[in-house]
Amino acid sequence: MNRALVALLAALFAGGVAAAPVKALLPAYVESVLRQPPLLTSTLLSIQLGCGGLFALAGGAVSDHLSRRAAVLAGMTTALFGALLFVVHVPALLVAIAILWGIAGGFQSAGGQSFLIAAVSRARLGSATAVYFVSSTASGALGAYVAGRAADRFGFAAVTAGAAGLALLSLVLAVLFLPPLGTDGAARLVGARRWQTLAIGSYAGLVRRADVLALGALRYFPTVAWGAASLAIPLLVFRLSGTKSAVGLYSMVSLLAASAAQLATGRQIDRLSRQGGPRRLVPPLTLAILCSAAAAALASRSLVGLFIAGTAWAMSAWGLSTTMPPLIHELGAGRDDGRLVALMHLLWSAGMLSGTLAAGVLIELHPAAPFVLAAGCLAVSVVVGVRFARLATEPATAAAALEVPAR
Repeated sequence: MNRALVALLAALFAGGVAAAPVKALLPAYVESVLRQPPLLTSTLLSIQLGCGGLFALAGGAVSDHLSRRAAVLAGMTTALFGALLFVVHVPALLVAIAILWGIAGGFQSAGGQSFLIAAVSRARLGSATAVYFVSSTASGALGAYVAGRAADRFGFAAVTAGAAGLALLSLVLAVLFLPPLGTDGAARLVGARRWQTLAIGSYAGLVRRADVLALGALRYFPTVAWGAASLAIPLLVFRLSGTKSAVGLYSMVSLLAASAAQLATGRQIDRLSRQGGPRRLVPPLTLAILCSAAAAALASRSLVGLFIAGTAWAMSAWGLSTTMPPLIHELGAGRDDGRLVALMHLLWSAGMLSGTLAAGVLIELHPAAPFVLAAGCLAVSVVVGVRFARLATEPATAAAALEVPAR
């Protein structure tokens, strides 16, 4: 058994349970306790998302050039900052905490995935990635359910105390049991060279590579589409059914189906690991997402149609997400994995933010409008995916050919 992977999953699972209450209950807290409009909630979440994307770049540089373990430990403070949101009543202080919450989240995303990539052999990375993502989903679902019940019975103070205690426990366990990896390289970097390597400028060479740009497009455009879908489909399900239970049923069905799709995708990646497994799966997955978006546009006034299209969309979109760490490892070759994870997380954050905001405007124009936007983004993804699948699978032999000349 891979002890490094087990320690990582255990620490992140406990931290995910601790962090879930703020994501699930923040809107209710802002409205019922602070007596503030929903705009404050959306502002805090946008700040968290934006800071998380930006500071993932720092987390990626730390992972590559100092210590992946250190990046993970810094990210484990995410739940602590989230819990602080439930004890502060001044909007300005809430904004400051949201910034810290986002910074820690950026380190957690970059550190967690780069540690995963380094801890697992390439032949098992697909399955390990699927388990990593499913574990994150399960911890969030469990934490949100328990926190909701606890908040109704004991109040937000009890939820805050429980979340903070579990967050501290998960951090202590991570410090004690998360092993340093052999690639942690603090000893190799000294003086000015260390800070030059950790600077944002260290990303310049990566963003000039054609394969990195293609992978970035495959991260950004499908995420814009998913951001639109994650707002539009639950809202339309509620409008068509008139019940919150229908939204809950849709969320549960799509979540379970998407988790199963991730596990199946991970196994398929491992089976095809010697034949360019993750690259071979990109074109059919992007095409499947495009078909799902088109189906959602056609079924925008049908409850059953949205259920089917939304579930298929979740399965294919989450399947595509499962290919990302193996593809990052293929392109990063163990040297640039952390920074590539950070770049992809930044693009994911930008895609979710822009897709969600656009859908909020478009859905008032026509129910199908968000899905038309999504289909346009996904059409680009299909073209890029086909091209990406044809690029050389060994970055070490193709790096010179893939680099875009500086101008």
